[in-house]
Amino acid sequence: MPVTERQRGAALPRTHEPVDLGFGELRGRERELAVIEGWLDHGQARELTLTGPAGVGKSHLAHAAVSARARTHDLALVWADLAGAEDGGAVWARLGVRTASEAAERVGTTRLLLVLDNADRVVTDIALDVSELLRACPLLRILLTSRVPLDIRAERIMPVGPLPTGENSPAEAVWADSVRPYFSAVAGNRPAGTVVADICRRLDGIPLAIEMAAEAVGTEGPRALLERLTRGEFPGRSRPRDTPERHRSLSSALTWGAGVLSDGDRMLLRDLSVFETYVDLAAVRGMTGLDDLGAVAGIESLVSKSLLLSTPGRAGSPEFRLTHMARCHYRAELARDARELGRVLDRHAAHWAAFADTMATALYAGRPVDQVLHLVEPRLPDILKAVRHLSAREDHIGVLRLLTALEGPLLRHRLAPETAETIERAALAWTAATSGKHPTDEGADGVEAQRLVVVEALVAVVRWMLGHGDHQRAERVLDRAVAAAGESAAAQVRVAAFTGELLRRRGESAAAAVLLDSAIQRSGTPVDRHSAAVALRARALLAAGRGDLEAEQPLLKALDLVDDARPAGAHAPCGEPPAALRASLLTALARVRRVLGRHQEAYEAAREGVRLLMGTGDPDQVAEALETMAVTSPGGGGDEERCHAVARLLAYAEAIRLRYGTVTDDRAAVGVLTERLTRNVGAAPLRRLRRDAEQISLYDALVAALLVPPPAPEPSARAGAQVCPYELTRRQYEIALLVAEGLTNRQIARRLGISEWTVTNHLRVVMQKLDCTSRVHVARAVQRDTR
Repeated sequence: MPVTERQRGAALPRTHEPVDLGFGELRGRERELAVIEGWLDHGQARELTLTGPAGVGKSHLAHAAVSARARTHDLALVWADLAGAEDGGAVWARLGVRTASEAAERVGTTRLLLVLDNADRVVTDIALDVSELLRACPLLRILLTSRVPLDIRAERIMPVGPLPTGENSPAEAVWADSVRPYFSAVAGNRPAGTVVADICRRLDGIPLAIEMAAEAVGTEGPRALLERLTRGEFPGRSRPRDTPERHRSLSSALTWGAGVLSDGDRMLLRDLSVFETYVDLAAVRGMTGLDDLGAVAGIESLVSKSLLLSTPGRAGSPEFRLTHMARCHYRAELARDARELGRVLDRHAAHWAAFADTMATALYAGRPVDQVLHLVEPRLPDILKAVRHLSAREDHIGVLRLLTALEGPLLRHRLAPETAETIERAALAWTAATSGKHPTDEGADGVEAQRLVVVEALVAVVRWMLGHGDHQRAERVLDRAVAAAGESAAAQVRVAAFTGELLRRRGESAAAAVLLDSAIQRSGTPVDRHSAAVALRARALLAAGRGDLEAEQPLLKALDLVDDARPAGAHAPCGEPPAALRASLLTALARVRRVLGRHQEAYEAAREGVRLLMGTGDPDQVAEALETMAVTSPGGGGDEERCHAVARLLAYAEAIRLRYGTVTDDRAAVGVLTERLTRNVGAAPLRRLRRDAEQISLYDALVAALLVPPPAPEPSARAGAQVCPYELTRRQYEIALLVAEGLTNRQIARRLGISEWTVTNHLRVVMQKLDCTSRVHVARAVQRDTR
């Protein structure tokens, strides 16, 4: 059958290269270009849609790809720019026809590439017509650029993402191309390099946003521009005269294609615009009150319209974010209604308060702190924004609850050290606001309940200050805690326990003992037990300083209280999680036993404390555990291997303290050990160890502590004194005697300050040596020996 003129499409326009549209040089799109050119050559799909957020460079990419293809191939091309199109008829007019059916007849079997550029506003009009056109014209290929896909079966979607950012990145190259010539010397100099990289990151690597910022840098310079962007402002200088209207301003770029948005889309965009970082499904539910299905549908709608960018989340689930352009635009829309803005910010603050409680609960339940830090750190801008909003609303208790829940990450791990000042200001404001009010016993928001929240927040600051050795500030904060505590017995006990700890660290032993004894005697409720454990720890260290042979008894009592330190269902965290608190008590127990000359038992307690801190300890606790392990390990002497292992631990502890700004509470013992190691190991090897320790993680430092060998046998044991029967070690014999008394493994562990796991292992060896098959047989064997 002969081919007709209509089938050949002889009247169609033919061109070898599209008209230069003034895009300039394409930056950082080598991979995308290769994909499009491969599709043009031999792709299976015949329709390719380039999607992406406003200003990402879809048209520029399409132009570059088609230009490269036209230079090397004989190509029939029709380029239809639909930016000004009112409806789908503009597509067919570009082909010289009125309808899609006429277009199909005109194209026929011609090998044609039809580029439908800027089709955002007409995709719903042309989607089905394009599908029919592809069926009717077997040699037709269509390349379409739009924020919204056609959503037809023949379509292949290629998302065009932001440019890579960072120094010497494609995003910086776009910046350099766009800076006005008479400002290029200032905006492109070396000191501005890092600031420019930050600007490009702030603008998400979106070329249009970077171009607009670079054109506006002007006389204020990159640093001032970055500060404006950080405040949520966007530059608004004039653009080149022939810039399309939709690219003349931020507002124009975002509103040009907004016709495809539903009312629900717009509401969700305004809600999410208050976020500074990523959002996830939980955030959408919290902000909108939608159920799972509604939240999923809302997110999917915005993702499909290139208004939310999807990225892999840190917790494994996907996360979504608005570009800086979209955030500024929809935030400005929201700000036009002050009442609605207030309601949205209230929901935002409530979401992050709930997030903080979830993180606190996870830490309390034993979740590794690194995982929590991994979740908290990227959300920090939103968390601090929620705090600022609660402060502006004078919701001081809301501020204190949120910050106390995240005390560990924000203060102890130094994600936001300024939290301490925020807590002090909020506590002071609450005290002033409630002055003269009578406490009530009912309601979660009663003054009595609020006192505990305020005191716990201030105690968090005190704990941090004590770790940093800032006793003067700790005393000032404790004075405020006394004022906030009022007549609340639980709050008074909490303040007394930490005031006693402060006095102990300052060397005021007599005054410390009085306060600590008072806190111990007055603690009766489960909430008080954490305070009692803190007081008992300080009391034991005081007693050990006097050489009291019963100094460990307060610590053994405190270890019994740990499991009940916070009752189930308590709202606010009450100090450290049980594992971390128990580790702190065991570290203190090791210090006491070392002072009493019981080095092997001190080593075992210190080692158990180190084990409990794996994944749960804060920097100050970890450094203290490393120092205690080092001090207890040498015992009565040590070989070269042990000396180097101990020196490494001290180097790790020193590096961690320098990194987090904490100070040791066992300065004398650490100083003596350091002098001894300098003599035995040498100054040069110690310097190398300190250099190697600079980047050590908390976890790796604790692993190293577990590998330190135990102390050498004590002289009395080597001389044959107190020889234990059945070739049992002293610890094994001690455990066997406690088994004979009828104690369980848990009770033995608490009595000796070691873990149940350690007791089980020792008991297994005891049974092997005694050739016993049960605890009963062990008890009988020991009882026979002691008669």
